[in-house]
Amino acid sequence: MSGFLPSPESPLAGRVVAVTGASRGIGFAIAELLHLAGARVIAGARSAQHFAQAGIVSVTLDVCDEASVQAFAQLAIGSGADSLVNNAGIGVFGAIEDATIDDYRKVFDTNVLGTLLAIKHFIPEFKRRHGCGLTSRLVNITSDVSARTFAGGAIYTASKHAQRALTQTAAREGEAFGLRVTEVRPGMTDTHFNDQTPGRPDRAAHLRADDVAQAVLYALSAPAHVRVDEIVLHPTVQPVVF
Repeated sequence: MSGFLPSPESPLAGRVVAVTGASRGIGFAIAELLHLAGARVIAGARSAQHFAQAGIVSVTLDVCDEASVQAFAQLAIGSGADSLVNNAGIGVFGAIEDATIDDYRKVFDTNVLGTLLAIKHFIPEFKRRHGCGLTSRLVNITSDVSARTFAGGAIYTASKHAQRALTQTAAREGEAFGLRVTEVRPGMTDTHFNDQTPGRPDRAAHLRADDVAQAVLYALSAPAHVRVDEIVLHPTVQPVVF
């Protein structure tokens, strides 16, 4: 975990945040850091995880299943959730000529449909909170490829472009009910993503999961007069890309 130390004045004290894709890697790091910052966290994952902190509630969640997402949203809202972090995501890579319909559906169901369903089922609560004079926040973890692509990344990058479109649409629609929306776009990150093993020497200079978690913390705790539209993070070893 990073060196962040909470204080009694932490802006997340008393907050409740729902996080998807919290089984390991970035999602796990987000859940732990937000808890350290004073929030109660409702952490959803395909298999409920064990968190040492009592303030993190682990919930089984399949973002591709609307009934599962709805149940997760109801539990989080019933616990007082004021914010949602969409982190669940997967990748399949390869040349376009080798792409399969199963690959497409697997990636788009998780990355795009999962994001859409989660936002959909939290919006009524965000609107209700606005009617009570309260602000809600939505953070979508996408990728720096949500605005570019690369050879072998057709399905994955297309899903990230779609997530970016969902994020920006939610921001525009959310203006009517005071929703603060942020897209966090990490570059090369050393995690379990795509069945990788973190800690390999060739990834020593990549971003860490905690780096992305810090960006989420900033987005959720930014001052009331600040709207954080997006945060792009790259390790210094990654070539400059836009």
